[in-house]
Amino acid sequence: MPPALGAAVFLVLYVLGNLDVIRTPPALALDALLLALIVLFFPMRYAYRLGTTGRFAVGVLAIVWVAAVYAPIHRRIYPAGRITSVDVTAEKLPLRLSAAGRGPSLDLVIEGHLEEGSPGATRAARYSLTVADEDGQEQKHSGELLETWTRHARGRRDSIDLLRSSTATRIALANPSNGDLHVTEMLIRGRAEKRLTLSLYPHAQLSLWISLPVALGLIVAAAAFDRATGAGETAASLTIATAAALTATFAFQSVASPTPTFRELFGAVIVGALVGGPLGGLLAWLLQARRRSPSRATAGRAS
Repeated sequence: MPPALGAAVFLVLYVLGNLDVIRTPPALALDALLLALIVLFFPMRYAYRLGTTGRFAVGVLAIVWVAAVYAPIHRRIYPAGRITSVDVTAEKLPLRLSAAGRGPSLDLVIEGHLEEGSPGATRAARYSLTVADEDGQEQKHSGELLETWTRHARGRRDSIDLLRSSTATRIALANPSNGDLHVTEMLIRGRAEKRLTLSLYPHAQLSLWISLPVALGLIVAAAAFDRATGAGETAASLTIATAAALTATFAFQSVASPTPTFRELFGAVIVGALVGGPLGGLLAWLLQARRRSPSRATAGRAS
């Protein structure tokens, strides 16, 4: 019943969010939380096999698990406040971006502005951008601005034109000197205005020095849970669920879209299932094999 109710609420939020009946960010955030809870529910059912102390420990693990999996997703949907935003043209170069004291890693949102065109026409442009820090170290970035229409069949006689637009992207920007940044070069080719809107944000992703120990700790705790409850002997292995969920979280954080949508969430879930799931299964199998090997050796000596 709990996962069925969760799936029903997920579907309602997805439909309402896509129809703009409610705003997409809260619907997306709630759906991501529901997905995490549904994934966690199935292995957590085996906690009844533990004693009182074990159940308390599993309750703490569940809270930490949900926080570790969901908090980065929430942070990506609701990034910290914008540091600065400027329009950059060739005449303004070099241009200073106020970033002093904001940390060694930042997120830069690059937004282009395509020229007006006839309805249904494809418009495209390419840009290149060079950003330097206070020590003179340069970072070069390039990308494409695109707006195109594609026709899709809807039934046998009807069709619909869909607009695909990609005029903004988010990139990670290193600032090891922790000072102001400077835009030194900019070039735009194609059907776009000769300006870019640049916005700086605090870096949304946690550093690897934090993410890796947390992920490793969760995997070890999940393996211990599977061993204590026997969940690893079933399809509801917490090790597999944890590896899949962590992979999906990392994939969602890494999307280039400035404002993630349900498309990015579903893509991250697919990556977690196809990549993280098998890796978690391999890890669970290795741990199970290692656990069984001593008992086999003991049986051999006894015989």
